[in-house]
Amino acid sequence: MDIHYSEPKLLYHNNGNGTFTDISDTAGPGIRTPAPSRGLAVGDLWNDGRLSAVIANRSGPPSMLVNRTTYPNHWIEVKAVGTRSNRSGIGAGLLLKTNSREQIDEIRSGSSYISNNDMRAHFGLGTNSKIDYLEVRWPSGLVERFRNPPVDRILIAKEGSAEAVGPPAESPRKKK
Repeated sequence: MDIHYSEPKLLYHNNGNGTFTDISDTAGPGIRTPAPSRGLAVGDLWNDGRLSAVIANRSGPPSMLVNRTTYPNHWIEVKAVGTRSNRSGIGAGLLLKTNSREQIDEIRSGSSYISNNDMRAHFGLGTNSKIDYLEVRWPSGLVERFRNPPVDRILIAKEGSAEAVGPPAESPRKKK
């Protein structure tokens, strides 16, 4: 099958101030080379804090964009493990607090056409080498704080294993 709708991909850099810069032209042939790309999955494939990407290309092999850059910055990844909620923690809301900012994310499945991102939440910490806390709002309604989690690691956040910061609320799904 001859496909005539190949396009270059787009890549944006998060400037950290609510704006983004298009860096597609300087990102290399993995981004600039036109292809009929449809799906994208992003994850920490080697558990080292560096996110890489796999791109599904129609009628062709996938493209793998491996992040080999090393940075002095810190990171944390969170793998949610539900006990009262679903085992994968899907739907858990995360709030990460450091001395300089707060970041939010959510554990979700399904991310792009025929693709799924790593279900661990990844937080870039910049030069911060200390996290005040990670707050998890579980689908069950339980809200917990994991205080002073380690940086440059994968944290297993197991529901019911941290400090509760409020009474467990009834799950909105159970209300009639």
